[in-house]
Amino acid sequence: MSTGRKKNTYHSLFILVVLLAVGIALFQAGCGKVTPVTTENPMQEEMRLDEELTEGNISLTGQRLASYGSIKGCLLDEDRENVSLTLSMPDIPKSDDSMVYLFAFEIYETCDFTDDFDREPIASAKKSTESELKWAYEYGQIFQQFVPALLLDGKYVPISDSICISNPEMLADSSISGPKPESKKGLLLDPQMLDTPMLTDLDVKYAIYNIPLSHILGETSNADLPTITYEYKGKEYKFNGASIKGYDNLFKYLTDSGMNSTAIVLNDWNDAYPELIHPLARNKEAGAYYYAFNTADEEGCMYLEAIASFLTERYSGKEYGLVSNWVIANEINQYRIWNYMDTDDINLYAAEFEKAMRIFYNAAKSNYADANVYFSIDHDWNNNDGDNADHFNAKDVLAAINDIARQKGNYDWGLAIHPYPDPLTKVNYWTETYDKTENAPILTLMNLSTVTDVLEKEEYLDRSGDVRSITVTELGFSSVSGEKLQAAAFAYCYYIIEANPYVDAFIMNRQTDAMEEVRQGLAFGIYDLDQSPKYIFDTFKYIDTDEAESHTEFMLNILGADSLEEALAWAQ
Repeated sequence: MSTGRKKNTYHSLFILVVLLAVGIALFQAGCGKVTPVTTENPMQEEMRLDEELTEGNISLTGQRLASYGSIKGCLLDEDRENVSLTLSMPDIPKSDDSMVYLFAFEIYETCDFTDDFDREPIASAKKSTESELKWAYEYGQIFQQFVPALLLDGKYVPISDSICISNPEMLADSSISGPKPESKKGLLLDPQMLDTPMLTDLDVKYAIYNIPLSHILGETSNADLPTITYEYKGKEYKFNGASIKGYDNLFKYLTDSGMNSTAIVLNDWNDAYPELIHPLARNKEAGAYYYAFNTADEEGCMYLEAIASFLTERYSGKEYGLVSNWVIANEINQYRIWNYMDTDDINLYAAEFEKAMRIFYNAAKSNYADANVYFSIDHDWNNNDGDNADHFNAKDVLAAINDIARQKGNYDWGLAIHPYPDPLTKVNYWTETYDKTENAPILTLMNLSTVTDVLEKEEYLDRSGDVRSITVTELGFSSVSGEKLQAAAFAYCYYIIEANPYVDAFIMNRQTDAMEEVRQGLAFGIYDLDQSPKYIFDTFKYIDTDEAESHTEFMLNILGADSLEEALAWAQ
């Protein structure tokens, strides 16, 4: 074969290969399979992304931005050193840059982004339909609220409501565990009977005691029981050493005895500490027993945080015993008497109280993870006919507090109820017919569904999706009409509560008659004023034992029931 023919052949093959390669390339390009070569370096790509995020996909005014985002959670991480907040937005809004910023406010602040706003963000992240902002936890931030914002026209603009840390229990010592009572039987204790058979013979499972703030604050001149100085956020707070020693002994004794302790924190009038009283409650002549906590300003909130931190840390199961349950204030729907504030605006009232509630909750849970924190209501469930002159409906207070709590981050608060008969002197409460819907005027033992039906609703469930803890923290029956009738009323009450899966405990009022109550026909005690036991003694002692039937069988005759099952059906 000649050299010329070989050259022609090679030339033809070369052209064929080139055409085939071009064809394949064009085919792939048509199918979208060729990845264009980019000359962008990582810095250029980052700049391009920043420009796209800055421009966003939607342009909103500051007013519309304020509710555009929603916070899915604000939680301490498992490392207990960092906090994560997740912000969700329907789309990417336009702003001055590509970032979303996070700001911290104290719980009493209104979170205003005014023209002279000059605080620094504690965290930032790239804008996204779901942005995670993380920061290192600092002491005291469980009492703060956090607001995400965008930079718009040179000013920070909020993009959602504020939220608080919802899992303060992450900070607690996980090695501490409390007593697990074998029954729901509890009692308001007589301090004179501590460490005596008059208490131990009753085999109490739940004990409750009051802590009025005036009793524990201030200095003492007793050298043997000196003033206790507690430092909080760089400031010193004084606690009465003698009074605190008494509570130390009480809660240590109860813990060592295997009782589950509940403390009720009460804000009584104290001339030396006006800053603890809410500005709308500073009227000593109002005739109230207790007053609303001051959550309206820095001085009041800082003092409240210090008190809550001191008490819940001291009684967290270490040297001085364990308080498992805290009740904040008393019967708060009775705002003229038991938690005084001069307002008939239930939303304002609930908002101020919820701040106090969250302060104590976060303090308690950060020191003892299994702590329960409650607010209490009485039996005036829905009977003020829309007139708040004398009291708020307990149902309305419950709804208002729940709304605020969910808005700022749902947490596991509990409800303490006082379902007394109406009137309080009525002992045979089973003889009346009660409305058992959630609109019932009065909440009693015979219609506990009025409150449980509400708390079973989805919007009232706790963070785990469960019905919240409910406890009867005060309820008693007078012996004025007969000691056996009192004992029957107690036994029936106990069995109703024992059968109710939503009520954790029944704390009876009280161990010994109180003179101020007896004068009103309310002899609630197991013991008379002279400390002699009443008929109810054995009923109370044995009701949660194998000997219960022999000490409660008289009850059925008094109730007019053939069986306990029949009697329990009346209350369903």
